[in-house]
Amino acid sequence: MTPLDAAAAHPLLPTFALIGLVYLTCLGGILAAKLAWRGRSSYWLAVLGGFFFLIGTLWGRGYLSGGATFTFGAAGIVLAVFGVALDLIFGQPGRPAAAE
Repeated sequence: MTPLDAAAAHPLLPTFALIGLVYLTCLGGILAAKLAWRGRSSYWLAVLGGFFFLIGTLWGRGYLSGGATFTFGAAGIVLAVFGVALDLIFGQPGRPAAAE
């Protein structure tokens, strides 16, 4: 029995995988929004990326065409990675110098 046969025989496996993926995406989006709210503005791209990824994975199964599903999912991943990369490259914004 191959993994594809197991997935066809047990439809709960892909459902639980999707629930886990959505949970991790929401958790990452909340963490990114928390960091963005504290002044790291590049994480707003990660929040937007998480939103696009959720649109692609949740609505894509029944409402969007295959191309739109792939586009939203891929754009979400790219935006999230790009937002984190910008923060790693440029770091936190500089703090104003304290008066001596």
